[in-house]
Amino acid sequence: MRISKYVTLFLTALFIGIVVIERFPGVLIDTEVPYEWLMFGLFKISLLDDITHGLSGLLGVAALLAGYRFRVYYLMLIGGYYSLDAVFFLIYGLLVGELLIDNILLNIPHVGISFLVIVALRYSIKSIELK
Repeated sequence: MRISKYVTLFLTALFIGIVVIERFPGVLIDTEVPYEWLMFGLFKISLLDDITHGLSGLLGVAALLAGYRFRVYYLMLIGGYYSLDAVFFLIYGLLVGELLIDNILLNIPHVGISFLVIVALRYSIKSIELK
């Protein structure tokens, strides 16, 4: 049960941290596309990403306060969402001809989140049934 708490805490801090860090001057660089920026000049980030990260962080806070079962639900939800996001955008990048290294570097954070959640769920849920 501890691993679910630690991973939920880490992801919650990560998501809220991303949104907070973006508010510092110079972190986001404008692009030609409305509501889309480059974070640190490296990662493309949009208003939709901010909303997603913010909601992911707020859900994490709620899950931490609600207990073990809700942490597991949170990890399943977040893990599923970010796994699909990584798969969709990796495939999209390949189909539109993005450089392979750029595509991988852009999506590696979501792949890492997905992997972390899978490990946390594997060691957190051994033989319990969530009702």
